[in-house]
Amino acid sequence: TIRVGKLGHYVDIDELPFYEKGESGIKGLFAIPVGRDLGVLYVDTKRSWGFAEKEQKLVLEFGQILETVVKSERAIEREKMYARMLRLWHNVEEQAEMSENLERYFHSVVSLCHKFVKAHSSYLFLVNHSNNKVKLFACAGKVQDEFKDAEVPLTEGIMGWIASNQKTLKIRKLETKSKQQYLFNPHEPLPHTGSFLGVPLFIDGEVEAIFGFLWEREHRWDRDELYILNVVAKRSSTVLEKLSLQRQLAIAETIDTNTGLYNELGFEQVFQNKLNKAIEKSIPMVLAVIQISPWMLVKANLTLREEKDLRQHISQIIVSTFGRKTTMGSLTEARYAFLWFDHTLGEAERKLTRLKTRLVHECLRNVSDLDLRIRSSLALFPSDGNTTSDLWNTLYIRLLATRHKNSPN
Repeated sequence: TIRVGKLGHYVDIDELPFYEKGESGIKGLFAIPVGRDLGVLYVDTKRSWGFAEKEQKLVLEFGQILETVVKSERAIEREKMYARMLRLWHNVEEQAEMSENLERYFHSVVSLCHKFVKAHSSYLFLVNHSNNKVKLFACAGKVQDEFKDAEVPLTEGIMGWIASNQKTLKIRKLETKSKQQYLFNPHEPLPHTGSFLGVPLFIDGEVEAIFGFLWEREHRWDRDELYILNVVAKRSSTVLEKLSLQRQLAIAETIDTNTGLYNELGFEQVFQNKLNKAIEKSIPMVLAVIQISPWMLVKANLTLREEKDLRQHISQIIVSTFGRKTTMGSLTEARYAFLWFDHTLGEAERKLTRLKTRLVHECLRNVSDLDLRIRSSLALFPSDGNTTSDLWNTLYIRLLATRHKNSPN
């Protein structure tokens, strides 16, 4: 038995951790710790059965020098790590201040973290609690195109575990034959031979997103490395919450809350985008509008609640007639607009006729015997104009020309 600070006789020298099998002829071994936990310095000899006091003192002094060198090297490495951490934090904070949408922010942050940890591939998954799935939102490194925008059930794989357990997951060595240790599916062409780190992003105590980092080889995490990644995750949580709220507000500003259709602002934005597309691809587009009048009769004879219910009923008939793929807007209380690509005026007119017939028979005829009429008009790109203002002007001129016409019964 070898005892610290004592002379001893050890026959099975090849079992010591210092030597490979087959080593023989060692007569003396002197081993000392370097610092408290920096390592072990050992010196052996094949000439004598031990070390003289002078020789031991020399080894001890050399151990002290070695301790100073190792501590100095570790301090330098730590300073380099702190510099990298500060640089990462500065860049992440810069992105948080600059980015105006989630896509740009998370693509930048995932790339920054990917370079910092030097992983095989890095990911940001968004958690959708409404359909119980996680979706790949941003990635960096060696990620196949087939996985971009991929969705995974919230109850499956590594992402499911993190979302369910709501804590960081560290896997030092992935199990290649495991049926649960995967990102997308058990047969994914990703390296399952190294390490994985998953860091959740929380909003109001719920996991809303997950950072994932995959290494080809076994990776040992530095305490500082884990610290900065968790700091980045917390900062990203605040950005996710802020930009998500901004997106919801932006959508709310363009949607008529009573009907669920685009309001005037939202419809105009979509109209301009679709007109640009029609110009780029040289395809015709029809702008159509219907107006129910005189709406003052509705306001004079119905309560506010009854008027709201009527507008909702009208919008339901519109949606069920045209489907959600049609661009539809509620411009005023009594005016609705529509856009159709690659339609003739005749095709659009037939669609409006079908809608007006349904509105009369299923809705307006039963409204307190009010004499409500439906008028409509159309404008065609490019023959009626090449700008939104030209098309609106043409459409409203034609709408005014129909003011004395009744809707069909």
